[in-house]
Amino acid sequence: MLTPTPAAVARYRRALLRPHRVRTRQGALRFINTLGFCFAFTGGPGGLPGLFDVLATRSIDRMWSWAWQWKDEMATARRVHYGKVIRRKPSYIALTMLPAFYALSGNVGEPDDHMQAYREGRLSLLAKTLYEVILAQSPVSTWTLRRQFVPRAPRGERGESGARSDSGARFHRALDDLQARLLVAKVGEEEEWRNGFIWDAFHRWMPGAVKTAGKLTAEMAAAWVLKSYIQIVGAAAQADIEATFGWSPLLIQAAAGVAKLEPTVVDGREAWTIRNLWSGRV
Repeated sequence: MLTPTPAAVARYRRALLRPHRVRTRQGALRFINTLGFCFAFTGGPGGLPGLFDVLATRSIDRMWSWAWQWKDEMATARRVHYGKVIRRKPSYIALTMLPAFYALSGNVGEPDDHMQAYREGRLSLLAKTLYEVILAQSPVSTWTLRRQFVPRAPRGERGESGARSDSGARFHRALDDLQARLLVAKVGEEEEWRNGFIWDAFHRWMPGAVKTAGKLTAEMAAAWVLKSYIQIVGAAAQADIEATFGWSPLLIQAAAGVAKLEPTVVDGREAWTIRNLWSGRV
């Protein structure tokens, strides 16, 4: 059995990123398309890198300035998908990979896709209602939605913690849940309100991805995503795969078989890898 050491895995990941020194939006798009998916800002759990890992500057302020501007421009132009999909962190998914992620969402591109998750208790009443408002009113801004779903604090109580902050947190959790399930998509930016977005139903915003996803089984889609993930990280522990994508062990096993991955052990943990990634490395 091939057993790459933790040091070898770390070297593999550094080598993957080394050719990318990103200074422009086009460079960022090339990086995202090369990997297939990544975190939008800092790297995260599971070894998945973020755009900050390849920005050609040491200035944190410049990193945020570049990344914040580019995410709006690329997402609005439908060059990539941007949203809290992977581990509910801001993530980029290349358009080539988007059908696989959509196929794994359980959606089929119908306006009532959310109802199954709601009936099974996997979608809150607030998220269900919020989705239905977005479906009916889209494109609709975060600010417009907040006015409907986050009550104004009584006069004299503004700025204090309490019901308003709680309802605001629930509102944002519901939006995050809809993003993670690929029920809604960020399609624009509110110029007059910082951190505000324009929302639409995902199946209306990315109909091509929905159509292609309809040709994939869950096992095929998971194999596609898993193989791409292993090509990014070199080797991945079973537990990291479960945590990163929220898949069951049975789906991971099936996907690994379809993708023809090889079981391995890294630092004492069961993992998966691709043998030809390690030719001449270990």
